[in-house]
Amino acid sequence: MVPIARRNLFHDKVKLATALLGVVFSVVLVTCLGGLYVSSSRNATGVIDNAGADIWIAARGTRSVDMGEPISKRRLYQALATPGVLWAEPLLVQFSQWRLPDGRQEITQIVGVEPNTRLNLPWGMAAGRRDSIRFDDGVIIDERERGRFGGGGRWLEIGDRVEIFNSRARIAGFSQGVGTFTTIPYVFMTTRQALRCTLLDDEWTKFILVKAAPGVRPDELRQRLVSRLPDVDVLTTAEFSRLSRNYWLFGTGVGMGIIFAASLGLVVGSVIVSQTIYASTLDRMGEYGTLKALGMSNPRLGWIVLRQALLIGLMGYGIGAAVALGLSERMPQWRLPVEIPPWLYGGMLVVTMVTCAASSVTSVAKVFRLPPAAVFRS
Repeated sequence: MVPIARRNLFHDKVKLATALLGVVFSVVLVTCLGGLYVSSSRNATGVIDNAGADIWIAARGTRSVDMGEPISKRRLYQALATPGVLWAEPLLVQFSQWRLPDGRQEITQIVGVEPNTRLNLPWGMAAGRRDSIRFDDGVIIDERERGRFGGGGRWLEIGDRVEIFNSRARIAGFSQGVGTFTTIPYVFMTTRQALRCTLLDDEWTKFILVKAAPGVRPDELRQRLVSRLPDVDVLTTAEFSRLSRNYWLFGTGVGMGIIFAASLGLVVGSVIVSQTIYASTLDRMGEYGTLKALGMSNPRLGWIVLRQALLIGLMGYGIGAAVALGLSERMPQWRLPVEIPPWLYGGMLVVTMVTCAASSVTSVAKVFRLPPAAVFRS
């Protein structure tokens, strides 16, 4: 049965190429869009997930770390006075302007932390040290932004002097893999420097981050803080992360757009494979009729057709996965972060094989209804 399926498949190379093109298109599109979804989901909550705090205190109605409203720093001292708190720190996240040497401006997101912060921000370094922002107005920006924020075709280097919101700063290091959902990069600096680069006063911050003492559960500490701070939102890290992810991916419609585009790719590929297998089956109805007349059962004939579809799916997946891998390595250079984890490749293999198998159902049904006497018709 395997040689029959393979020979039928490779007999008409044009139809085979057409079917493979449909599968490759689907695999590349769905895999890359899945990688974009994964990357966008992680970027939407990167600061929240990696900061190292258990509780986030924010203004009422805050849905994302990028859209917090100012709250009084007095909340910091109220939090510190709450039993079960190991430590608490303010965090300032605010949009600002970066002026390039040629006079153009770029939007950035300032992230201000305490000089001796316990927060794990930034959470990855490509060059320099994370604590270097404590000295000489140092700032850290992601390495992927070196060309975009260097200006005039020149890349940023450690030690360069830059201007952020009419305030001078110095590049102290480059983070690695620290992305944002909006593609507006984070620029890490001390709180004092951040206040100079924004319009906020020293009495205000955007978030208070709290670490629970050993033996104290985050949800238990949250209840204690809620009773002391009734006019702000008090969220565990898991709650705030889920809220932010849902807002960016589904509240803005971006996530549904990615899912819709991926589903459309699957449908297009499935239709192409289905039509190719169906046309190939029609071309060989006489052969299938002969096999039936010789006593071959419907299940064995159906397996031949199904095997053709599975072979197309396997070959198309291999080509498509290789193309998707190459694109995922290049797309970050085009300001389109795509992260394809191993489980996504495995899941896409299963989806491809199931889709191709489903595409062969019409052809299998056609063979099942074929009467053995058809071979004797003129």
